[in-house]
Amino acid sequence: LTVWADYEQVEMELVLHELHKDNLKRGFMHYEGKINRSKYWMVSHTAMKVNDFAWALEFIENYKHEIRDENETQDLYRLNLANYLFRVGRFSECLDNIPATTPYVDYLLHGKRLELKALYELRSELLPYKLDAFKMFLSRTSQKLLSENQRQIHSDFANLLHQLIHSLPKDAKRSELLVKRVLKKKQSAEWPWLLEKAKALKGI
Repeated sequence: LTVWADYEQVEMELVLHELHKDNLKRGFMHYEGKINRSKYWMVSHTAMKVNDFAWALEFIENYKHEIRDENETQDLYRLNLANYLFRVGRFSECLDNIPATTPYVDYLLHGKRLELKALYELRSELLPYKLDAFKMFLSRTSQKLLSENQRQIHSDFANLLHQLIHSLPKDAKRSELLVKRVLKKKQSAEWPWLLEKAKALKGI
């Protein structure tokens, strides 16, 4: 059932990617010459989810001057580029492009999660401190910005990442335990990545 569900998800994302490309050609993605920041993210992110990385980068670069609400330092573009760099394994470059902050909550959360994931991939000593800061953000600042459901899915992400950090590599039993825990938290932000990292702990 899980395999079939995964297959259906991939098929749906492939259809969505083709729809995005068609809508872009027809001009349906634009409104008054601009692309909404959420659409800009969704289009590039969906392309990467179906491994069309060359197209994703081309889209990010070609339309970086057409993002609605973009600022002088091009923070919205840079975060999309950072997401691409993460997906192709260029983690240090990814970190270099993540804006320090943004007034848009969706991009703010994308950036914070992306930073934590990149630090994990780099085995950075900064990760525990950055994760503690993220937890503090969730317990304090986010009260005014996020719904209860949004706080929960990000708390689940933080808690599962904490468990990954404190797990030894090549520990099959620990890996199996974490895989079970991640599978119970499918609503968690970054769930596919968390599952991949939990499985990878086996080191086989």
